Amino acid sequence: MTTENKVIGGIALLTLAIIIGGIWLSGKEGEKNQEKLNKPMMGEKMPDEGALHVAEGKPHVAYNSNPPTSGPHWAGVAGPGIKYEPVPDELVLHSMEHGAAVVWYREGLEQSDMDKIKEAFNNSSGKKIMLARKDLDVPVALTSWGYLLKLDTVDGAIIKEFIETNNDRAPEKAPI
Repeated sequence: MTTENKVIGGIALLTLAIIIGGIWLSGKEGEKNQEKLNKPMMGEKMPDEGALHVAEGKPHVAYNSNPPTSGPHWAGVAGPGIKYEPVPDELVLHSMEHGAAVVWYREGLEQSDMDKIKEAFNNSSGKKIMLARKDLDVPVALTSWGYLLKLDTVDGAIIKEFIETNNDRAPEKAPI
């Protein structure tokens, strides 16, 4: 067998291994995704207020929940991650329409509670946003498109489960 034949044979085997590995990984990802989709959404199902895009700064109807779970929003998105500056509801809602799970915490929480929330947020996977809310009537509220779960105490396990269950299960598949 010539060196050229050995190289061609090696390339063929490597290509075959890559194809088989890709198919196997794709199947595993599909199983994981199907398992998630079979799990019921967490939180209270809220009345759908639609997904109307409105111009920034223009008045619109008031939201039916605090924090909101659907309704009029702007064309931009909030972006993923922990927000240290206020973000308008209209941007957060558009991110939720794209699949974001949102962790809202009441402004002024004790540092120990903040650490629990941040740890749960950082240890969860998926499309997610975390931010403070001034007028929140509970320490933590979790939202995704059409769902709201209010927590009277900070529970990291529930926060993580909500994010991983409810994220990316919204009307649009797009960046948040």
